[in-house]
Amino acid sequence: MWKNEMICAGAMRAGFTLVELLVGVAIIGILGTIAIQNVTQHIAATRVTAAEAAVQSISEACTTYYIEKKKMPTSLGQLVDGDDDNPPILEGGDGALVDPWDNDYKLESHGKRIAIVSAGPDGEFGTEDDIRSDKKKTKK
Repeated sequence: MWKNEMICAGAMRAGFTLVELLVGVAIIGILGTIAIQNVTQHIAATRVTAAEAAVQSISEACTTYYIEKKKMPTSLGQLVDGDDDNPPILEGGDGALVDPWDNDYKLESHGKRIAIVSAGPDGEFGTEDDIRSDKKKTKK
């Protein structure tokens, strides 16, 4: 009889209580929230880095256009449009002219100097989060 009572007592204690399960789920939820926030921050930083690289690449394509055509481009579309004699200067078609936030890059002309501008995360030009090819990078 004593042996059967021990087996029953051991069998009743083999699982987790509801409170233990709820604590475990809460801990997993908190860790998941922290992980999602970190991933979101990294995605935002990656988009900014991609836009910075793209504005420099488009700016260099404008320089190549100037060297080949002896004039500055009046629109960014001229960089992705090839003709019978020359291939496009900037590969990727119209998709190369769209920033990571799905907004078009803008060409600003200041005489013989140009600037390529992305509206940045907020999607509006002329705000402090704009990414520009003529802006010097500052170390953070």
